[in-house]
Amino acid sequence: MTIRVKMCAGGEGGGVESDCTTPFSLIAAATTNPTLVKKGPGKLVSIIAVNVNAAVRYLKFYDIGVVPIAGSAIPARRYAIPASATGLGFVLAPTVPMGFQAGLAFTITGGVADNDATVIAANDVILTLEYI
Repeated sequence: MTIRVKMCAGGEGGGVESDCTTPFSLIAAATTNPTLVKKGPGKLVSIIAVNVNAAVRYLKFYDIGVVPIAGSAIPARRYAIPASATGLGFVLAPTVPMGFQAGLAFTITGGVADNDATVIAANDVILTLEYI
């Protein structure tokens, strides 16, 4: 069962729809996990990324309106997800949301280079995003 809950500013029932975020969650597959989260303008409000592999994994965001192809474009933002077989990661909730004009898309790879398309193992990364 999947439950999706929007987070809204203004407290219980006080937020308006434009003040709400939309959740996105992914448990990585054995691919580069190319994903288009939102087509068109949007803002990334928060990232929670956890890695349960002994090697660093790389989360790369693209400002495009199509599903990205790992290694074929220059990411707008890059984040290394720390390595740990027992789980390490990061939480990022900037005070100013990160803007994307064409669309919010990402890949998760095993290498840092922009042209890297190294597939990661299934279940290596757990990713949760909040966006507008």
